[in-house]
Amino acid sequence: MKANSNEILPSGMAEPQNISEFAERVLMSTSLGDKLTHAPVSLTLDPPKRGSFTAPSLPGRPNHLKPRANDGKSPFPSADQIHDEEQRGILLHFFANHELLAVELMALALLKFPDAPDSFRKGVLRTLQEEQNHTLWYLERMKDCGLKFGDYHLSPMIWSHISSMESPLDYVSRLSLTFEQANLDYAKHYSQVLARAGDQKSADLLTKIYRDEIAHVGYGLKWLRRWKQKAQSDWDAWHKQLHFPLSPIRAKGLAPFNEEGRREAGMDEHFIASIRRYQASRGRSPDLYWFNPDVELAAKTQNWTPPQRLERLAADLEYAFALAAPSSDDLVLLRSQPSDQHREALARHGLTFPEVAPLSELNHIRKNRKIRQEQPWGTPNPTLLSKNLGLELRGLLDDSVSAQICCNSKEIEAFIEVNPHTNWLAKPLLGSAGRGLLRFPSDQIPLIKEAHLIEPWLNKEQEFSLLYQSNPIDQGGLRFLGICHQEVSNTGQWISSTSVPKPANGLSTECARLVANEILPASKKEIQSTLLQLLESHDYHGPVCIDSFLHLTSEGLEWHQVIEIKSRWSMGRLAHNLRLKLCPNRSLTLTTITKDVPLPKNAISLGDPTTTHTRTPVVIIQNS
Repeated sequence: MKANSNEILPSGMAEPQNISEFAERVLMSTSLGDKLTHAPVSLTLDPPKRGSFTAPSLPGRPNHLKPRANDGKSPFPSADQIHDEEQRGILLHFFANHELLAVELMALALLKFPDAPDSFRKGVLRTLQEEQNHTLWYLERMKDCGLKFGDYHLSPMIWSHISSMESPLDYVSRLSLTFEQANLDYAKHYSQVLARAGDQKSADLLTKIYRDEIAHVGYGLKWLRRWKQKAQSDWDAWHKQLHFPLSPIRAKGLAPFNEEGRREAGMDEHFIASIRRYQASRGRSPDLYWFNPDVELAAKTQNWTPPQRLERLAADLEYAFALAAPSSDDLVLLRSQPSDQHREALARHGLTFPEVAPLSELNHIRKNRKIRQEQPWGTPNPTLLSKNLGLELRGLLDDSVSAQICCNSKEIEAFIEVNPHTNWLAKPLLGSAGRGLLRFPSDQIPLIKEAHLIEPWLNKEQEFSLLYQSNPIDQGGLRFLGICHQEVSNTGQWISSTSVPKPANGLSTECARLVANEILPASKKEIQSTLLQLLESHDYHGPVCIDSFLHLTSEGLEWHQVIEIKSRWSMGRLAHNLRLKLCPNRSLTLTTITKDVPLPKNAISLGDPTTTHTRTPVVIIQNS
């Protein structure tokens, strides 16, 4: 193919004499012909000088080719649609827009950085001319598909991310090593897709462009290595050079990850592994997640400062939350950043972190990032965290197990006199993981200094967590997610959560019968409708679980519907999410093991063994 199509002619402007004149014509002309005409062979370099060129808000374009915001945005064709000629044309139109923007951004770099090394500027000029060729090739193929350039939406996204570049290092980091790196995925993948669809001509075009893109990424890598600090890895230097809203996620195409092309471009294995596992939002503002398991204590105590013991426990458990709760578009804050080795180990099981940042940057992120919604483990609202909320639900459901909030020993004594049981439990209204739980016989009333929930101690046979997600009514309202099996110590401390594809899996015959015939139907009907009423009255939306159990009586097993409501994330909900990610048709147990204890069979360590303080969260997948 010829570089200059006879149908795309230059405007007749005077021939440029040096690189800056050429670059300004490419950037500012409203003639497509001017933009796609190669520089004359006689072009000279500019004399060294300080850059002072200010980027325009958009490059010069004819009216019908001006990039615009999302109004009228054309959907990107899927691989299944490529057999349709019009859809192939839309695909080529999408790529042509990116190539033309690259031409214009390279011209901008030449104008912004006239004092950059001569060899760098010559390399940019050479790459610009190759991108001119790519654009022309795409336009010719689009014409064969019956499309003209400008028939569909032209996005300014790449321009908006790169035009503010402040240095040559910024240029290679943003364009060469980000958007051109993504083309290593797109070009290879769609060459194969087009070949399978029978369009060998377009497939060959993408293959040729793919070879050029490998060289372009290699060019950026060469200059990154020349300009970065010697002690920095390639990955660290590039990653730190990118500034929000641009992130490494843009260096991965929405196509299979192409390791081979990145190796050919000269990337080392650390860089390739780091970009492969990197996750962040591609467009929407992220939800912000962090793990604060002391939320009940924080709600109880003004100016709460967690003791070191609780912070170490949170640091041990937070990876389970980070891997289970957020989506790949979200941002999670961690006390300890996962090591590369641990990320690699998790990736082998299909587990990846979303974008991560230090928890210490919470306030900075609140001020400087656009966040869609904050999603901590729990929001410190005492009303929603109090055990009184569960008592409210018991009253609405007419639960047969008596319970009452008492503020002193006299109130406890008066309550248990009319509710004869041998053993009792006293729970502080704000507390979790069994903290502050008191078990006492009816003739030994405890001294308490604050309000406690008083209820009978029952002989538990099987504990459950009934899982729900509360959304606004226009977003689906309250959804029942499933039943998780819980294991809790006699002192109320969590031991494990087992998420199962069918709620009765793994239970004794009698427990399974009660789950199938009583618990599951009620969870989807009476409890769900009553819980919706309660949560709407408190204006709560988010994760919810109800602790529940079967207990042994003289007449057999009975169901205690509500122990308490947790209007926050829970270990059972994490187990549920992890099962859906890892093994939707098998049972999964989330638990912890003591540091340095060998992993159980079929277990995956969620925590990083190299940073664990005392306990490591693990998941164990059942064989069947």
